[in-house]
Amino acid sequence: MNVTAILVAALVVGGVGILIGFFLGISGEKFKVEVDEKEVAILGELPGNNCGGCGYAGCSGLAAAIAKVKHQSTSVRSAELQLQLRSVQSWV
Repeated sequence: MNVTAILVAALVVGGVGILIGFFLGISGEKFKVEVDEKEVAILGELPGNNCGGCGYAGCSGLAAAIAKVKHQSTSVRSAELQLQLRSVQSWV
């Protein structure tokens, strides 16, 4: 085995890695998912145990539901009541 073959293999692997990285970078920007800032703030306040005790699969699902309810409702109390109702319905 000579040194030239090793260098050619290293250049090919490196070139392919750079092309794939470039492609993934562009794809990541093109297919970016917009995240609601309120949802991120609510998720930061939740414990993050993903226990499912609230009726959602995890804290991110609960945060999305709270953010969605706050957009549709003018009263925080009605949002709390709707979440409690959702929690009760999940146990029935």
